Amino acid sequence: MLEVHAVSKHYPLGVARAQSEETLLSQVFKGSARALTQLLSRRAKAEPSIHRALDNVSLTVNEGEVVSVIGHNGSGKSTLLKILSRITAPTSGEVRVRGRIASLLEVGTGFHPDLSGRDNVFLNAAILGMRRDEILRRFDDIVSFAGVESFIDTPVKSYSSGMKVRLGFAVAAHLDPDVLMIDEVLSVGDAAFQQRCLSRIEEFGSTGRTILYVSHHLPSVARLSRRSILLDRGRIACDGPTLATIRHYEETIGVFRARTDWPEVGSAPGDDTTRLRSVEVTSRGQPITGPVDLRDPIEIHLVYEVYQSGLAILPSVHLHDLTGTPVVSSIDNHPEWHGRPRPAGVYRSSAVFPGNLFNEGSFQVGVAVSTLSPFQNHAYVHSALGFSFYDPIAGDSTRGQYAGELKGYFRPALDWSTSRTAA
Repeated sequence: MLEVHAVSKHYPLGVARAQSEETLLSQVFKGSARALTQLLSRRAKAEPSIHRALDNVSLTVNEGEVVSVIGHNGSGKSTLLKILSRITAPTSGEVRVRGRIASLLEVGTGFHPDLSGRDNVFLNAAILGMRRDEILRRFDDIVSFAGVESFIDTPVKSYSSGMKVRLGFAVAAHLDPDVLMIDEVLSVGDAAFQQRCLSRIEEFGSTGRTILYVSHHLPSVARLSRRSILLDRGRIACDGPTLATIRHYEETIGVFRARTDWPEVGSAPGDDTTRLRSVEVTSRGQPITGPVDLRDPIEIHLVYEVYQSGLAILPSVHLHDLTGTPVVSSIDNHPEWHGRPRPAGVYRSSAVFPGNLFNEGSFQVGVAVSTLSPFQNHAYVHSALGFSFYDPIAGDSTRGQYAGELKGYFRPALDWSTSRTAA
């Protein structure tokens, strides 16, 4: 459905532009003077600097594939979608797209601010290729999906950015295209609308349509697509299974780290009392290789060496989100060793977080080894490990049959009971 062969897109940087207030005659005189000066001085005109938004990118997307594109800001994701949508032309290379295309690339694309929401639905749908009878048949569903019933006859210029996104996505979602391209615009909508959009995208994928999805929200990428493409500085850095691609991406930005070792004692975190030797996160006893299914447990292991006998050692783990906000802390209070002096030696402590506890998202793990009586922290690493949870929406997690958003860091499996109290 999509073929991209050796596509590059270059933009010149630092090219001077004529001031808008200059007349054509003054621009001609100034240009002639510059040309004459260069000719007389025999100075070659300096070539402008080039920004390579895309650099020799080749890929193929087959019919029925749901493919995500991830990467840093400025990596070329939006440029790729604009070229595939024929909004901009490549500097070099060839692009082939087969079938009916719908794209949602920017907030309110194609909307006229002075027209009402109703008029813009007809205008935008016509631009996307819908016939008038199609629009009339699906109009109520479009408005209901967008949730703008009360504002449908209000000029779009008075809409919030979120309302524009909802209406724009609703039109594109009801086009029934062969190829649907979505850029990072769903973040503008509210949480409930994001869930409706993700469910709609899943419906598209299940009916054999082709989807290209650009997002920074890695849990939704893991949920929607089996294949993902990582762009880095305009080039494809990874193209393969989604979980492996996300791991590669998280490794490059320092988020994913399943294991950390300190083989050299002198450089290991700690002091003359105790030092860390290694930390690792596993799931069901196996090393993790990407985002973890939130239905599965995770285990965090600390290996540390105690140099002084007779001390009460206190290992602990501390999870925080990517902004550094603390999420949960846990200390080793198992009665075998908690508060009790132990002999010198190498120890391994493990903390197990059960499945169906966390919500989807990315976490960093801080680890510490301390002593009690009096309390003293001897070894601490703020971001020793990093991993993500994703939700497969399989129906057997704590969400049950509910497909909407569940806020917060946790959604544990609690003991619920219900009894009928009256007829």
